[in-house]
Amino acid sequence: MAGNRYILKPHFLGIVGDLIIRGFFLGITYMIFNFVNGFREGIYERYDVDFLSSFTLDIEIMDLAILLLIYIVSVILIYFLIRFFIKFFAVWYQLGGKAILDYDQGKIIATKMKFPFNRVSIESKWHDIIEVEIEQNIFDQAFDTGTVTIEYLVLSDVDSQMKDIQLKNLKNPEKIKKRLLG
Repeated sequence: MAGNRYILKPHFLGIVGDLIIRGFFLGITYMIFNFVNGFREGIYERYDVDFLSSFTLDIEIMDLAILLLIYIVSVILIYFLIRFFIKFFAVWYQLGGKAILDYDQGKIIATKMKFPFNRVSIESKWHDIIEVEIEQNIFDQAFDTGTVTIEYLVLSDVDSQMKDIQLKNLKNPEKIKKRLLG
């Protein structure tokens, strides 16, 4: 807390769990691809064919069906590989945000980076923090990081409303919760 401002920034350890999970799924995808590729190569060698000639030569219907299934599985695996790399780079963008809770002016100012090149800045006045929720997976618990959702009350002359803001990959979420609610 600097004066009456509390600055919350994501921490590198917060994305380590996401990176481990993504690496695990990349490894599984790689193993499935190698397994399927072995079947494909076996059929190619048995009939002495390649991709294009496998559809034109005399191949048993069962082997042709297996080849078609292998091609479908390969396309699905390529989709997962592309999705992996997009999500992998998106995880790194989460480190670019921060939130400032200004108690003197009663404002919450949050900046988030969204993949690939978007920057979102939110500024709202608040009256009181109602709830702080912490979400942690097993890796977040191991590294003492997590996602903190702050629910706060916004008052105006006409009415009041509840708003929330979600901050990912914060270090010491329990300590943050105690500070915000204390």
